[in-house]
Amino acid sequence: MQSILASPKSNRLSRPAQRAWLLALASTLPAAAFGLNAGTDLNLSLKPIAGGMAGAAHVRPQEVSAALFGNPATLTQFKGLNFGFGAALLEPIVDNYQSHGGFSHHSSSRAQDYIAPDFALSGEVLPGVVLGGGLAVDSGLGADYRSQPISAGSGLGGKGPGGAATLPLLVELLSFSANLGGAVEITPDLSLGAALSLGFGLGQLGTGGNSSGLAGLTGNFGGTTSSVHDYSLRGSLGATYRIAPGVTLGASFKTPLEYHYRKVLSTTINGSEYEQSTRLAQPLEVVWGLATEISPDLLLEVDALWKNWSGSSLYRDVYDDQFQALLGAQYRLQDWQFRAGYGYASEILRKHPNGTVGDFKGLGTLPLDTAVPGVLNQNDLVKVVQTTLGPVVWQHTLTAGLGYAFSPKFRLDAFGAYAFEESARRDTLALGNYRVDASEWAFGAGANFKF
Repeated sequence: MQSILASPKSNRLSRPAQRAWLLALASTLPAAAFGLNAGTDLNLSLKPIAGGMAGAAHVRPQEVSAALFGNPATLTQFKGLNFGFGAALLEPIVDNYQSHGGFSHHSSSRAQDYIAPDFALSGEVLPGVVLGGGLAVDSGLGADYRSQPISAGSGLGGKGPGGAATLPLLVELLSFSANLGGAVEITPDLSLGAALSLGFGLGQLGTGGNSSGLAGLTGNFGGTTSSVHDYSLRGSLGATYRIAPGVTLGASFKTPLEYHYRKVLSTTINGSEYEQSTRLAQPLEVVWGLATEISPDLLLEVDALWKNWSGSSLYRDVYDDQFQALLGAQYRLQDWQFRAGYGYASEILRKHPNGTVGDFKGLGTLPLDTAVPGVLNQNDLVKVVQTTLGPVVWQHTLTAGLGYAFSPKFRLDAFGAYAFEESARRDTLALGNYRVDASEWAFGAGANFKF
């Protein structure tokens, strides 16, 4: 390896190797996505009641928050005055393994302990007309490799713990949505609804800490990230139709939610430092589902979701479109409610990713989408991004929930969920081989009032 990438007269990296590591440092894309079964979106997976049913609550939700942030047409199922609040704890577990030749290195993301608050209320303002409002976390990503940096290209130049470069990547992306929605009962069987979301996004991505093995490079690589924010709007439309007693169909549509993170990542070109901006969009989404009451005490719902990641800013470079299937059940026994759910998500990582990463042009004097003969393929760096910074690999999620109605006006609910560990691997020419193992667990609780 050294004969290819290092000068025989020096321990410094040769020009092709310098180019490779210069570009490697540009691979700062959001990491450890923490949507339990919906890509980086949370959807309804962390609601106090819907969370126990794997988020299957787009047709017959059991809480006003799931109606407001899911299919707005279902708001007509919450006549009178309804109020609910809760919170969930989410723990992503992401481990990355880098190897090249006889060298191997393990890095664990320390981005954990996420709290997702949830609040919503609704009221019937006219017969058959319901308005609602609320606040929730709609999506989020996070990774922190400062204490266990990623090692890129083992053995090159003898720098770092077996690698030519150690990358203390740091990413934090959170999106909060304030929703206003309304629904009208056209007939006793048909309801239509719409909602407007005002999103507030926080963005931080780059390196945060010391980088080693970069003696042959120029520029500031130890702290490249800024903390920025933006706001945006998205809309949703929905409908529900009761086709038979106890059997209801539903469908909804959400537009993308795009943030423009300005001057979020700094770089150095020809000795001058400047900051790069990028756009990031949560995708267009289509949902359809069916809910049925097998008996007065047993509710079953099946939902299908399609997310257009391939048309979303930044995500399109690493993700394919994704389908999800959600199955949820609730059984009522006097004042108790018992819930269970299962979620399946198709693979989301592109098998042949693009060579670009959002609007970033790269670092140094070279663009991101560049090949170095014998060292770097056009999309090698994005393969590293997929496994270190975009590892949405889990496909199967199981959930359970419990509720107790203290009175017709007040009840408490709780849920737990686990997304089973999955793996993904990508191989590159000289950057090494990368494997990610990722899973998640969550639990939450909330209170619901009805007057």
